[in-house]
Amino acid sequence: MASEEEVAAGLLDWINSLSVAPPVSAITDLTDGHILWKVLQRIDALSFPGSLPENATNTSQWIPKWTNLKHIYDALSIFLIEECAQRLPLPSGAPDLKAVAQHSSHHDTIALLKLLIVAAINCNDRIDFLTDMQHLDISTQSVLMATAQEADEDDPPDIGETEESKPRSSESAHSPIEVQHPPRTMERSKLGIDSDLASEERLGRVLADNNRLAHEKRDIEHQLDDAYGRYERLQSSLERTQEELKETNERLTAVLAGRGEGPNRQDKQVDSVIAGLESRAIAAETELEELRKANELLKVRVERTQKLQDDYDEIKIDRDRLSRKANAADKYRQKLEASANIEKENESLKEKITELQTQIRQSDIHSISTSDLQREIDEYRRLLPSIEQERHELNEMKKRLEMDFYTLEVRYHDSAEQLQRSQQTVEDLLGRLRDYENATSPTAVAQVDQSVQEDLDKSEIELSAAETKLSATLVTDDNIDSVESGISDDELRAIMSALRSQAQAGNASEREVDMRTQKKLLVAVKRGRSKNKELIDHIRKQSELIHHLQDQVNNLSPPSTLKEERSLTLKPMPEDSSDQPHILQTSDTNPQLEVALRKITNLERELRLMTSAWYAQQKQIASGGVGMAGALRVRNGVEPRSFLGKQRRLVDAVALGGTGA
Repeated sequence: MASEEEVAAGLLDWINSLSVAPPVSAITDLTDGHILWKVLQRIDALSFPGSLPENATNTSQWIPKWTNLKHIYDALSIFLIEECAQRLPLPSGAPDLKAVAQHSSHHDTIALLKLLIVAAINCNDRIDFLTDMQHLDISTQSVLMATAQEADEDDPPDIGETEESKPRSSESAHSPIEVQHPPRTMERSKLGIDSDLASEERLGRVLADNNRLAHEKRDIEHQLDDAYGRYERLQSSLERTQEELKETNERLTAVLAGRGEGPNRQDKQVDSVIAGLESRAIAAETELEELRKANELLKVRVERTQKLQDDYDEIKIDRDRLSRKANAADKYRQKLEASANIEKENESLKEKITELQTQIRQSDIHSISTSDLQREIDEYRRLLPSIEQERHELNEMKKRLEMDFYTLEVRYHDSAEQLQRSQQTVEDLLGRLRDYENATSPTAVAQVDQSVQEDLDKSEIELSAAETKLSATLVTDDNIDSVESGISDDELRAIMSALRSQAQAGNASEREVDMRTQKKLLVAVKRGRSKNKELIDHIRKQSELIHHLQDQVNNLSPPSTLKEERSLTLKPMPEDSSDQPHILQTSDTNPQLEVALRKITNLERELRLMTSAWYAQQKQIASGGVGMAGALRVRNGVEPRSFLGKQRRLVDAVALGGTGA
């Protein structure tokens, strides 16, 4: 028996002799199925139309090769069963297409090539193929002969069995597909393909089979129509022949009865006609029998087709069910997505609700604050008339103070003129005193001195009163300059900021504080006036004490020094010492007198300071900003540098209700 290498070489030699493709040198070149498909189209182009489903040329993937080989095997099996009346599988066994595609199995490839040899030997053009095979090598011819003998081992010996095997073969026309289902199913289970993929693959295969069967059904229907037509024609010819035979029998009967002419000649004609008719009747019956057999075969095929149609309907039902399941799954997925979107919308709505609640709380707070502001506005409206009244009173007070200022200024000028007159009078008196000293006696001098002393006392009293008025009203000229120079830059800034803040004050509480401060300041001004009156009284008392002390000094001094004391006592004040107090200068002053003079000096200085502070307060009251300015000066922890600033701070503290300590 030949080995597999020899068989493979013989089969490749036969394929190369067909010249359907480039020469094949190895059996592995046939695993993609393209050359095998070209060989099948060379055998019968009508039975193997189209092309392969996959283009698996020069690829390392075996799945496309496997698909092409399955397509080739299915078409070849149908061709062998229907056209060649060949039983499958062959005694050598069915080829493993997966092994051919995946591992290029020589044994399975040789089994597949043997099926091609059987198809070529049993096709319609088998004479041409057999003639070509005779021109091949002896080894190739022996391989092809062995393949043909292997295929003929199971053929039936007689015609009856062959005819019986035809419907059997027709019934098993699709048996290769059904036989191959279990191993393919096992292979799919081995590959781990899920049921959906398996059903889709089965559906595709059934659709392909259904299309092929539809084509075959149409061909069979055409053949059946032709057979029915031939049957009707033969039936009509049979009826016509039977009528002619009946007429011939009648004529024959008439001839036999002696009624015909030329019986011999007519007998010969009748015999020839009868023989022709009998031959035609036999041919018609034979053809009719063949048509009956073909009709039975077509019925079997129609039943098979109906069975496949039922399978196709079941698969379609399964497909519809799977599609409904897929649609249901898609709907569930859409519902899940919609639920997820709804969850997101719920989260966003919760956030919006939280924001709205926050806004509502803020709006409540704003409404509460608005109501509070409305109440404050109502309070401001209620306080506005009283503020206007107080402002009117302050303006009236300002006018009165201005009138007092003008009155005091007039008094100041009068006092200055009176002082000049007093000085002139003193000079006149001094001249008269010199004249008296030169022309009178001591007694007369004493009398004159006594009269002069009285005049001097009166003049000094008037002078002290004028000085008191002058110190009380001395708010212009030098005192104004000293007041303005005594205010520091910080105090000016505080006063300006206080005025701005008072102008920009927007709530009732600050205005009420300013009004209270102004009221307290008015009370403090009244107290200051009373204190000024007390100080004036105290100064008068001190002046009287001074005069009393001067009298004592004059009484204690000797007469010889009286002239010098008087001259020194009545010496006028120098012009450049206007800011210093008026004191008596003596050469031999008593310690008690010095203490009294120092006390007088301090009191005069304090009086001037109180006067300047009172003037500053009156000026601030007139400008309307004393409340805030005083409050700022009290609140600020900055200590004023000048002595006048310190005194003003002390006066402001007393005016605002504090202690003057």
